Amino acid sequence: MSDAAENDSPEEVDETFKEAIKCYLTETRHLINDIKKEPENYRPILRTLSMTKDNSKIIGFIPIYKLYKALEDLYKSLCDDKIIFSENLHTLINLVADKILDCCMLIEADNFDMDEIDVKPYLLYCDKAVAGEIFNSNHLLKRRESKSRIERKINQVQNKLPEQKKDEILKISSDSIAKIINMHEEMIARTYIISNQVALLKTAIADNEMRSLKETYKLLANDSQNLQNSLLIAHENLLALIQDDIFLKNHQDLQGFFVTANDEKFLIPSEFIFDVICESPMNYEIQQNQKILKYVLESETGEDEDAEVEHIPVYSLSSLLPGQKAKAHNILDTILIVDYQSQRIGIIVDTVQKFVSVIKKNMPPAFRKFHAVTGVAFDEKYDMIPVLHIPEIMRRFRSLRGYDVKKFEAITKKHVNKILIVDDSETTRQIERTIVLSNNYTFEEACDGIEALELIKEKHFDLIICDDDMPRMNGEILLDNIRRLENYKNVPVVAISERPLQKADAFVCKSDFNRNTLVKILKRMLDNE
Repeated sequence: MSDAAENDSPEEVDETFKEAIKCYLTETRHLINDIKKEPENYRPILRTLSMTKDNSKIIGFIPIYKLYKALEDLYKSLCDDKIIFSENLHTLINLVADKILDCCMLIEADNFDMDEIDVKPYLLYCDKAVAGEIFNSNHLLKRRESKSRIERKINQVQNKLPEQKKDEILKISSDSIAKIINMHEEMIARTYIISNQVALLKTAIADNEMRSLKETYKLLANDSQNLQNSLLIAHENLLALIQDDIFLKNHQDLQGFFVTANDEKFLIPSEFIFDVICESPMNYEIQQNQKILKYVLESETGEDEDAEVEHIPVYSLSSLLPGQKAKAHNILDTILIVDYQSQRIGIIVDTVQKFVSVIKKNMPPAFRKFHAVTGVAFDEKYDMIPVLHIPEIMRRFRSLRGYDVKKFEAITKKHVNKILIVDDSETTRQIERTIVLSNNYTFEEACDGIEALELIKEKHFDLIICDDDMPRMNGEILLDNIRRLENYKNVPVVAISERPLQKADAFVCKSDFNRNTLVKILKRMLDNE
């Protein structure tokens, strides 16, 4: 159990989420080990499997969630005696378990794209098994072994190659190569002409023939300029060919807005942009030297009276550019409202040029410690434009606030809401802890209903997040006990489980978990929105 600090930095929230992933991977490996060790002992494993499946969905690992869901369906069919455990089924379960372990290794290596992980063959065989259809797991086993052999051979060949030959092979058409060769041959011929002209120039100087000297100088100057132009054209053609074949493969498509600040151009990725607005500087509220924007959120009904107002801190992008003087105030400020982990700030820029879809090039290794920029993109003039890393930019803006501001907020803050998280899964608690921290609530944890009741009797909590299926005391019995306490009759309870709890005030289904849905519920119930 822990009592979180009131103002946790984004780094602490990120670290908490990383800890949740580590905890999830540990739970997964223990579960897979149990599955592979005793595949026939499926009844006691089923509950842990269902819980880890839900955590996979909550944390965003959808392919692993699908594999766990397929295993869960298999185990439920076995428990209900709809299918019989066989050697064929044993092989299939082991293969699915191995695939889950493969996914875990990719996650740990931080070298994966969840959308590219193919689990369809495994799901197909599991569906056949659940339906009682005839299938042969050896086909899936051979497919996996064949793929593994191919990957091993590729790695062996690559490891035997000298370092300089491991680069990707260029696939350039013969016509393009012929044009570049002809151009280079022409440039070589021009170098011989220039050499002859230099010799003529020397002779003219020695003989003091001014007329011949002037003519030779003009020819030499013209041929030198032509050679330089040809070199530039050849260089551009060669770059174009390389870009066609390698450059695009090593880069990513990126959508965002080109913006300017102090005559510098940047790209802000659209994934972080919540809205783009214009606002008069006269309309800001000032709280301890901090500009605050009143942002009106659209209501679900579309009626103005139902609209809610969010107070968003506003910062000028120019303030992060050292050594440059900020421009004069505009009549209207252009503001990009950015969102990260349900926290929003407004970024004032000089102009928003346009929405673009560009190619992003990652930063070279030497610059990867410069966290404010994640890479570069190219605009219509082929200028390199820095791509801003919004989580780091938000952190830097917050660091600009002086100690007096933080102290003022701590003194004037009416109440810091404290939340009790109750769940027997450490991974689920870690994920919920990340969400609570990122929205500036404090929290404590309990691993089951009995531990939660002890905490509730000792302290007061403003809201309780509760699971249902827990050992010793489940969520339903816990809620019944909570509502018997006079000071907890009206405390809101959010059930995050597979089924609604009768005395809970809100319900979020674990298998259909959505972070934003939970955040909205918390804010609505705690009147913080």
